[in-house]
Amino acid sequence: MSIPWPVQVDIVAAFSLLGFILICIPLYWHLEAWNVGCVLYIFWMGTQCLIQFINSIVWRDNAINWAPVWCDIVTRFNIGSSIAVCCASLVINRRLYHIANISAVSMTQADKRRNIITDLAIGMGIPIVAIALYWFYQGHRFDILEGVGCVEEYPNSFLAYLLYITWPIPIGLVSATYCTLTLRAFFRRRRDFSTLVASNSNLTFNRYFRLMGLAAIEVLFTIPLGIYNIVQNARAPIYPYVGLADLHYRFSRVNSKSAVSWRADPALVAAMDFKRWTVIGCAILFFLFFGLAEEARKHYRLALSSVAKKVGITTFDRSTGFSSTGSKPATSGFGRVTIPTFVQRNTRRASMDSFSDRLSTNISISDAIDEKAAAYSPVESSAGSSTYLGSPVDTEKGASPLESLPPISFPPAPKRVYDPESPTRRSADVPASVRPNSIDMV
Repeated sequence: MSIPWPVQVDIVAAFSLLGFILICIPLYWHLEAWNVGCVLYIFWMGTQCLIQFINSIVWRDNAINWAPVWCDIVTRFNIGSSIAVCCASLVINRRLYHIANISAVSMTQADKRRNIITDLAIGMGIPIVAIALYWFYQGHRFDILEGVGCVEEYPNSFLAYLLYITWPIPIGLVSATYCTLTLRAFFRRRRDFSTLVASNSNLTFNRYFRLMGLAAIEVLFTIPLGIYNIVQNARAPIYPYVGLADLHYRFSRVNSKSAVSWRADPALVAAMDFKRWTVIGCAILFFLFFGLAEEARKHYRLALSSVAKKVGITTFDRSTGFSSTGSKPATSGFGRVTIPTFVQRNTRRASMDSFSDRLSTNISISDAIDEKAAAYSPVESSAGSSTYLGSPVDTEKGASPLESLPPISFPPAPKRVYDPESPTRRSADVPASVRPNSIDMV
């Protein structure tokens, strides 16, 4: 059971928008690293996905020439982007080759500027030349296909093969040569490869191998697909080239074709499907290489924490131990010990109950505890005390557990060393004990 045509148009539009979003995610990181090849790849393929999405929405169920200027721009951009993806792969392979064969650890600013200019000349200059040459083999202004939008139109002449159709093959061969030399240099100098990568501050092992994998896949697909495109076009009748006057006859016309009419041609259907899904596949492939890497996931976590902080949701980062609001979470008992605070109620009692229920920590212990000692008096021993403990008094039996304790003896106090320079004090520094033969524990 075949999928209805309007549903197919919606699927292509959805995946085109998805490809545009996904391929634009790593753009900032490659701009920060001055990775010209990847930036060019994102620009050409991302813009092409966006154009496909807009065309699928505008011409979903019609073939009306709503925006002639837009179609003029789009058709020329289609010519340039089909060549630019091969040029971007060439720029990436060329950069990897120079990194693998670098002789000096550091590069001067002049060398970096020269490399950037060369990369831009390859990734932007060649597609612009292809766009400029489009006029020489262009048949008329453009065509509008229902469900597809604006498409370029050129007859199947030898000028089209010479100036456009065959270009991906030589570009792919040069890129394949760089890729092969890069692999050869890598296996030859793999011991010094850490130094080579360290010479580029924005390049890591993982990013280098991802670039190599992307470039290798582009090379493997560029040459076979270019040969397939030439074979498919060669099956159609060749338009005899008489001159530009004949080729540009009624040049300003625009052919509008409904879905029923143009989908009756199987070759045209296969060409349109191949063209649209190739762009989507290139965008998703790039995201799989660079949008799921470790540094990408790190940026995702930072972005998620930033959004959650603005919304007010608290998140926890395991690496730093801080919440999204920037405050340190409460530490466990191993990091900080908090002493519990006991608050006693200020219950007013009778004077004798208060004296019997509270015991001061300022206690005078005699050399031998007399079992028949006088009752505890707060006036004599608890003045100035601030900490009180419950008295271990058995209210039912009226006996105290202190009576069962054995006598405690203390060693005699050490003799004071005489200091002739210190004046002789007639009285002690502290008041004498209220009871004789006792030691006050302050």
